[in-house]
Amino acid sequence: MLIALSQPGGWLAAGLSRRWRSQINRVLCSQVVRAVRSPVPATFLLIASLYIWQLPGAYSSAQARETLEFVAHFGMVAAGISYFSAVFGPGSVVGGWPYGARLITAFVVIVSNILLGALITLKEVSLYSGAPMSFSAGTRFGLSDETTGGYIIWVPSSMLMIVTVLLIMNGWNKFEEVRWQRRHERRDSNSAVLEFPETAYELKLKTAGPNRRMGRTLAIGSLSMFAIVLATAITVLQLY
Repeated sequence: MLIALSQPGGWLAAGLSRRWRSQINRVLCSQVVRAVRSPVPATFLLIASLYIWQLPGAYSSAQARETLEFVAHFGMVAAGISYFSAVFGPGSVVGGWPYGARLITAFVVIVSNILLGALITLKEVSLYSGAPMSFSAGTRFGLSDETTGGYIIWVPSSMLMIVTVLLIMNGWNKFEEVRWQRRHERRDSNSAVLEFPETAYELKLKTAGPNRRMGRTLAIGSLSMFAIVLATAITVLQLY
């Protein structure tokens, strides 16, 4: 997230030769990459890259093989950079994701983090084999270590995604402000002028529906996160 938020692409491109810039730009503009970086595939890859390597078999294999562990971490980082670079990318008018899609995918990622973190945290049996880990306070074995890892997946990552939601909404607001300030520079048809209300009543008519939908989206997202945590806790306690 922080790498994508810093938007280092321009600085990295400036340090490359023209040949390398051309080749990288050709790859990024290819149909395959553009399809993978669309909202649904990019969100799916981000969630899948985390879930797959939390499966006990995949986790144990990655711990036993250094190359596979590198592949796991590289895949998670690549999926994260691909997703967040699109989320914090340019506005929809210049080829970026629609801001509504960015907001919805962020809620999906939050819910997936909560679900995975709650499953790992609330279980009462150890899923991952491994040697004890020594800390200054003593020795902690598998279950307590997994519980700590579950909290890390659950709380900090979810908080970062909440920050992402706030940044998306802030970027959406700035995007709309720029559109409004440049409304007189546009040379569209007369019907397109109706997108920019001139009176308070026209503004209310135009924004009432979208504001209600936004409120419903935020409310449903919050209720979904609470319901998933509650349902996961009940399910895990019943199973174990």
